[in-house]
Amino acid sequence: RAIEYLKSNNKGRATFMPLSSVTAREFKETGLKKNFGYVGLASELVRFDEKYSEIIDYLLGATVVTEDIDTAVALAKKHNYRVKVVSLDGQVVNPGGLLTGGSLVKQAGILSRAVDIANLEKKIKSLESELETDLKKLNEKRNQVDEISADIKAYNADLITANEDKIRIVAELKRLEELLDTNIKENTALKTEKQDGAQKIADLKAKAKEAEAINSQLNERKQTIQFEIDKMTGGRNTITERREALSGEITELKLKIIENEKDKQSLIISADELELSIGDRAERTVEISNQISVINFKNEQLKSDIEKLKTDIENNKFKAESLQKEIETLFKERNDTEKAGIELRSGEREKTLERERIGGELARLSERKEMIVKEYDEVIHKLYDEYSLTRTEAENMGIVIEKPAEAKKELAAIRQKIRALGNVNVSAIEEYKEVKERYDFLSEQIADVEKSKSELHKLINELTISMKELFTIGFNKINDNFSKTFKDLFGGGTASLVLSDTENVLESGIDIIARLPGKNVPSLDGLSGGEKALVALSIYFAIMQVNAPPFCFLDEVDTALDDINVERFANYMKDSNYNTQFICVTHRRGTMEAADMLYGVTMQEKGVTKLLELNVSELEKKLNLDDRSNY
Repeated sequence: RAIEYLKSNNKGRATFMPLSSVTAREFKETGLKKNFGYVGLASELVRFDEKYSEIIDYLLGATVVTEDIDTAVALAKKHNYRVKVVSLDGQVVNPGGLLTGGSLVKQAGILSRAVDIANLEKKIKSLESELETDLKKLNEKRNQVDEISADIKAYNADLITANEDKIRIVAELKRLEELLDTNIKENTALKTEKQDGAQKIADLKAKAKEAEAINSQLNERKQTIQFEIDKMTGGRNTITERREALSGEITELKLKIIENEKDKQSLIISADELELSIGDRAERTVEISNQISVINFKNEQLKSDIEKLKTDIENNKFKAESLQKEIETLFKERNDTEKAGIELRSGEREKTLERERIGGELARLSERKEMIVKEYDEVIHKLYDEYSLTRTEAENMGIVIEKPAEAKKELAAIRQKIRALGNVNVSAIEEYKEVKERYDFLSEQIADVEKSKSELHKLINELTISMKELFTIGFNKINDNFSKTFKDLFGGGTASLVLSDTENVLESGIDIIARLPGKNVPSLDGLSGGEKALVALSIYFAIMQVNAPPFCFLDEVDTALDDINVERFANYMKDSNYNTQFICVTHRRGTMEAADMLYGVTMQEKGVTKLLELNVSELEKKLNLDDRSNY
């Protein structure tokens, strides 16, 4: 309604700021307070009703106030002229670097201003002397306050350090007590384990003796049977089978004796290690007890120091309160003095600016005078140089130019036409021949380049077509192999590889579609880790069938597989007809059972690594085992 009133009555224009819609933008500029001469944000330096806070922040929230124009320019430059800066005397540095300033025109003469300046200078001197005296007093009080503040900070720091030491010592004491309890429990467990180990060693020794007795009996029985074989002429096959059975029993007993000896040696080593560990734990328990005693002693000393520091802090707090009151009084006096100084400096700046303006105007007029004189001399010289006339002769001729501007334009146009004609170039024909030869040579070069470019494009297209054909053939082979390999490894199901962009096969992605037997999972994300690993192995084996390498090294690829899938994976490698030797690093029993050769690394003694080798195929032949699943 107000805008409509102004418009209909021709009352001018106005800007309205509704309280319900005006929202201040967040001022994100940081580091302003660190700048020299910074006073504050304009929104923080004015008093207003709280309901107008958004209006004030919108108008003044992004305006920075400084002491003078120099500090305003320095601050704006440091922040790349992104903020609006206003000095206390009203000079403005706008965003982007534009400056707005000056002074209001006052109705006063030069003489009255000189008298005012002299009076103000006297007043400034007196105020400056008073200000120096007040500043000296203020500095003395500040020094006293700084000394007391430093003492208070030192006492507070000592108190904080003491509290931290106390907390740290209490925590260390608690940790040591817990460690002591843990060591006692472990010591008891180790003693129990030692007793169990000794009992187990005794049992193993008894078993070893029994095994030796059985072994001697079997040897005697073997000799007796061998003697009877030599005498007997019939029933040779039956006796031979009996002898082989007894030999197998003897071999098994020998293996058991060797295993018992190894268990005996390992238990003896474990018992020695337990005895050493028990001794170390006992020494550690004594050491922890000594540390706890020392920490308790230090804790008592720190408690006494803390009580002393608390007393000193109370005394210093009382002194600080009295000094704080005195500081507030001095601050008030300093603020009054600074306000008076600011008013005087403001008046001085106005007079200085007025004087500079008058001096600038005088310099401008002097410069204008010199320019006019210089132009006059140039006209006189030009008149003589171009027309061989003096000033008097030209005046006597009485030529009057009614339109000097048009005459100058016409003269400049004529001179331009004369310069455009230029000089006669007698070597233009030779230059044309050289340029023509150069042009013909470059034209031939361009034609060759264009021809090479077309041939290269043709070659690239042929290669692209060939690559697409080879890729499509290889991809189809891998897809067929993947479907078969997937069924072999999973015992059924369907799987395939699909191109996501059949129009651009060389840059297309490949989607894996797998449906496990007995499961309805829409994507690979729903499969378990072992199932995902087996799908990946299916793809790998499918690729190998296209171009089988001589060696294939698999590093713990069966870790995530369950026992059934491990067996399928191992049997697949064993039964595959690839011309590839599989080398597997594994900890799974099923994979090792399917291997033809086993290599293992062990460390029976600390720091000594041994390599174990077992040829499974030769062992099968020696033991006459056709089915390796029975052991």
